[in-house]
Amino acid sequence: MGDGEERLKESRALYLAGASQSIPDTIIDRFTGTIAVAIGANVAESGLINGGRQLALTLPQVLFGGIADQIGKKKIIIAGRVLAGLALAALAFVGTPLTLLALVVAVSVAIAMATPAWGSLVGDYAGELRRGTIIGRINSVAQIGGLAAMVTALIITFNQTGPMSMASFTPLLLLASASCFASAILISLTEERAPAGGRRRSLDFGSLFGDRDLRRFLIVSFAFGLGAATASPFFSYITVGKLGMSIWQIAASAAANLAFNVVGQRVFGRIIDRVGRRPVIVFSRVGMAASTVVYAYATDWTQIVAVEAFVGIELAAWACGQSTYIIDIAPSRLRATYLAASMTAVGVSNFLGSYIMGTLSKGFIASTDYAAISVALLFTAVLRFTIGFAFLTMRESKPTSQAR
Repeated sequence: MGDGEERLKESRALYLAGASQSIPDTIIDRFTGTIAVAIGANVAESGLINGGRQLALTLPQVLFGGIADQIGKKKIIIAGRVLAGLALAALAFVGTPLTLLALVVAVSVAIAMATPAWGSLVGDYAGELRRGTIIGRINSVAQIGGLAAMVTALIITFNQTGPMSMASFTPLLLLASASCFASAILISLTEERAPAGGRRRSLDFGSLFGDRDLRRFLIVSFAFGLGAATASPFFSYITVGKLGMSIWQIAASAAANLAFNVVGQRVFGRIIDRVGRRPVIVFSRVGMAASTVVYAYATDWTQIVAVEAFVGIELAAWACGQSTYIIDIAPSRLRATYLAASMTAVGVSNFLGSYIMGTLSKGFIASTDYAAISVALLFTAVLRFTIGFAFLTMRESKPTSQAR
């Protein structure tokens, strides 16, 4: 590790905590757009809800990451998960787009409290020699919780009939709420490295942007996120509107995504220790163009399942590459802050991309104008493919002393 400290030994509580955290995170990620459609949100409202979720999920992370670096990771994770559990319980009974936006933001802010602290906690268990392998293993097991959530969603909605409504999502949101409280308990049973302590420091943005490697990563991540998120307002109108996918079919596509993500993170964790971080990150970003192309031309729900499986591979590569790269370049006392800065760049750009596209398209793309929506998705594919290569400008962070 950067400061020569020995890594902590993984425990069963650590793996279970990761898995239980991914249940609510996956449910809110996978069904926010679908819930918006179910309660009658238009394209602009859907763009605002999805963008607001991304903004609330990431912008507060810099603040909470700095707090975690000072007072410790476990405290802030537990607080965030408890608050997320309460907000998810309220979300289960939402009825209007405005209320949905408010509660989705509340849930996302609570998740933002825990996210950088969890990433930093994983860093305590990841030694320099096999950092990618260890991070891939921990995150792979954690994603099993999300996979289990999607399988559960598939089972409990398989025989549902009639139009999709908010009631269709209530059991899933209550499951997400319960999982938050379970994760808070499990986190309390894990070990963590002692925090920096001392007097609380104000966040020094100058120091963050003074790190050339971090600055370059943030700029490229922001540019990619801005372009990639222009597709966000449209996915649900393809799945629910054009293809008429039911909740269990959406859950099946999410399960395919997560299954390949679980396997992929273990594979990419080992690859990243051999070939470096940069090639895997570039692969993960450029390949994301495939999803918007398939959504644009999809005529059957099984095509969505297939492309979501491929996207799971891309997301596995990104999860391993991004977290390993940031932990490589961050001083150990600032890992949560660096991870939070990375996620904030992505989240702010996702909000802007989603909101701008939703606003611009409001006047000329109706929710049933699937030809126009397909053109917008193809535009995003070009942005994802071209901007993804910008990650080649990053310096490779793989330690030169690392054994092959």
